[in-house]
Amino acid sequence: MATWKPELHTADAVLSYYDQFDNAGYSVYAGHKQDAQSCRYTYTGEDKNIGREQLQDALSSILSNPDNTNTYCIVILGQKGKKIEAINSITFQLNKHQSLQPYQPQQMAGYQNSALIGELNSLKSQIAALQMKLDEEDEEDEEEPEEGGLAGFFKNPAMQNILIQQLSGLFMPTTKVTNMAGVLDGAEADQDAKIDEAIEVLKQFDTNLGDDLLLLAEMALNDKQQFNFLLKMLRK
Repeated sequence: MATWKPELHTADAVLSYYDQFDNAGYSVYAGHKQDAQSCRYTYTGEDKNIGREQLQDALSSILSNPDNTNTYCIVILGQKGKKIEAINSITFQLNKHQSLQPYQPQQMAGYQNSALIGELNSLKSQIAALQMKLDEEDEEDEEEPEEGGLAGFFKNPAMQNILIQQLSGLFMPTTKVTNMAGVLDGAEADQDAKIDEAIEVLKQFDTNLGDDLLLLAEMALNDKQQFNFLLKMLRK
C-alpha cells in the first residue's frame, strides 16, 4: 500500500478544503490509518460553523508545537442511511523539520527590514549624541563672562605677575640669615612695605579686596592644602 505524502501544508488550506463540503462532520487522524487509536479530533454535529471553529482550534493546537511534525489526515464524514461514513479525505502536515522549511521570501524580507530599521535607529542615536557633544563644545567656546572678586583677580595675567613678585618676597626670603635680630627687624619692615604696596596695587583691580583677602586668610587657616597649592601656582 503506497504512503501518501502530505498534500496540504497550512491551516488555511485545510480549512478551505473543509469549507468546500456541505457536510459538517469530520475526523482528524494522526498518520494515514483511519482507526480509533489514530483519531485525534472529531466532530459529528450538524452545525457547519461550530465544526469549523473546532477544526480551527485543532489546527492551532498542532501549530503551537513546532516539534509536532506528524502527518495528519482529515476525513469528511457524511450520513449514508443510518451510518456515518467517510466521503472524502486528504493528508496535511503543518509543521516541518527546520532543515526542510521552504524558503519564504516575504518572511526573509521582513527579517531584513527589521534589521535595517534597527541599524537606522542606532545611527540616529549616534548622530544625536554627536550633535549634543558639538553643541556643548560650541557653548564652551563662547566667551565666558568676566569674573569678579577673587576668582577674576587670580585669572588676570597682570595680577598674577604682581602677586608672584610680592608673595615670593613674603614667603620665600632669598637673603641668608646671619644676624637673626637685625635681619628680622629689617625683613619685617621690608615685608610691611611690600604688603602696603601690594594692597595699593590690588585696590585698582579688586573693588572687594578686603573681603577677598579675608577669604584668602580663611583659606590659609582652614584649608592649608588648598592655600599651599595656590602659592605653588603663583610661584611657577
